[in-house]
Amino acid sequence: MAQRPKLIKRSKPKPVRKTRSEQYLVNVKYLGDEPTATQIGKSTIRSINWYNAMCSKEEAREYMASYLAAHNRLEDLQRLKKVSDTWLPLTACWLSRMSSIAPLAAQSFGWDSQINEFLTESFTHVEVEKKVSATAEKPSIQDRIKERGYDIIGDIEEMLDKDEEFSLYDWLKKKEIPAMYAAKILEYYTPVLMELVHAFEGKDEQLLEGYKHYGKKGLKSRIELLGKMLEDAHRYNGNTKKARAPRKTKAPSVEKILKNFKYQKESNEHKLTSINPESILGAQTVWTFNTKYNLLSVFVADGRNGINVRGTSLVSYNSDNSKSIKIGRKTSEKLQAVLTGGKIVLRKMIEEMTGEANGRINENTIILKVIK
Repeated sequence: MAQRPKLIKRSKPKPVRKTRSEQYLVNVKYLGDEPTATQIGKSTIRSINWYNAMCSKEEAREYMASYLAAHNRLEDLQRLKKVSDTWLPLTACWLSRMSSIAPLAAQSFGWDSQINEFLTESFTHVEVEKKVSATAEKPSIQDRIKERGYDIIGDIEEMLDKDEEFSLYDWLKKKEIPAMYAAKILEYYTPVLMELVHAFEGKDEQLLEGYKHYGKKGLKSRIELLGKMLEDAHRYNGNTKKARAPRKTKAPSVEKILKNFKYQKESNEHKLTSINPESILGAQTVWTFNTKYNLLSVFVADGRNGINVRGTSLVSYNSDNSKSIKIGRKTSEKLQAVLTGGKIVLRKMIEEMTGEANGRINENTIILKVIK
């Protein structure tokens, strides 16, 4: 059987679409051919009206491109390519075409300045659009979380509409849903469950009227289903948090650790130069010399991780094994022994030291030796 629309006779014949060449011939009949130099010189407005009626935006862009190329404005030619048809300065395009046909008229009427003015306005629109595009607001993390939450709730609603039993726990686990969304499921469906319970108990007439299509049996089934769903969401939330690996604390950079560390870089009196303090970090033994009090100190690490720096002090050293001594006599010999001595020499020197070592380092302290 034929469809009804095909049986209805068209009241109006479908208009025959004219090609551009046909339309062009019609316009030429009434408007004539492209204006000559003489006609352009006599009437600028009439010439512009001809181009408006007879030429397309594509042709307008070609006219402007030819004008810029003829004036060796290559940068503007590249910028013109970025101008959309919406902001294409048509009047400037027609003037650029007319100036190539009638250069004397262009010079007389100052069309170059008008063209530049229109072009500048178009380029400004391009820059504005570029800035707007670059600064367009991106959705925040909160917006993305909220949008994802809506999607998850929508998927659950779709499963509920099918009236089929399903395990929300298994579904969340299969989809690898983050724990935060399980909390949002609890937040969304807890009030819904409370409404169903009140409707089932008949405590609220409006709720009872709104859920009457379920019937007593249907309400009870729905309550059991939502109750089980909320239990699954609560359990999934707890289990996922337990299984989640704790976030590793990022180790501070060497620059940050030594930001406030002060020491004496060199001593002309004792002809000493400090070792780079970065080598202290993780060292097993550190030797220092206070040039103000002639105090020689040794610090021995308290464990495998070695000595560390906190503020302006050395930390993580063994206070029992770390010692100090004043070396008033034979200072240069003692310092030379530390700098060049081996394990046996250094061990004997430590045994002779009786004072307690203070981990505070200041601008009078030379870092003599570091042993990793």
